[in-house]
Amino acid sequence: MPNSRKYTTGRHAIIAIATAVNLAVPILGGSGPANGTERKIIAEARFDVTNAPQQAELVQLVVDFPSGAWTSWHTHGGQAINLVLEGEITLRHAGMEHPYRAGQAWTDSSGQVHAAGNTGSGKARLLTNFLLPRGAPQTTAVQESSFEPTIVYAVSFPLAGLPAETQIVQRVVDLAPGSRTQGALAGFTANLVLAGEVTYKLGPEIKSYEAGEAWSAPAGTLVGEENKSTETPRLFTTSLLPRESGR
Repeated sequence: MPNSRKYTTGRHAIIAIATAVNLAVPILGGSGPANGTERKIIAEARFDVTNAPQQAELVQLVVDFPSGAWTSWHTHGGQAINLVLEGEITLRHAGMEHPYRAGQAWTDSSGQVHAAGNTGSGKARLLTNFLLPRGAPQTTAVQESSFEPTIVYAVSFPLAGLPAETQIVQRVVDLAPGSRTQGALAGFTANLVLAGEVTYKLGPEIKSYEAGEAWSAPAGTLVGEENKSTETPRLFTTSLLPRESGR
């Protein structure tokens, strides 16, 4: 059954920005747009999941970094996957710094001490997923920051056991007015609305989701997606796919 929520550097990475319009449904394994309208992938990142069978919880975070904001020096209780949506984020770890611009992504391994911040002049936005074993903390601070970023949205969902060969796929998707799609989920999927409103049919249930609202559903769930407004909503979608399906 679907679940819904509302809350106000790795290997084998594939990054893409502004994919062509009129695509098949990224979160689905079935049919593409029913009426030929646009569903546009703005950014995408893919990473292999480490220790996949141990994961018990998936977290989605939307974090805003004003200019000069930095996280504490910290570790995570599980794998963290980060996609920069706006601006530029600098990652510091092991005496090194690495800038990531909009559309770029990285993954942090469990136990790695690091910090991330915005050294630019404008706002930056980061989309983060945590894959956590049962009872593991999202974050453990080692040294506090005097100017922390702001968590805009945070949602979490329980996971069933994952295959050892699993890939996590993050996507940011814009839906054109009138966009309508349907199909069956190719893997466990969590979907957070970043802006606007989208109507979903998840199995027998039909519900409209606004900014900050989210749902998740297991592989095989039949999903219908429709933008009934004249605006263009934006989605943060996370899928956990068998590795061969995530390519």
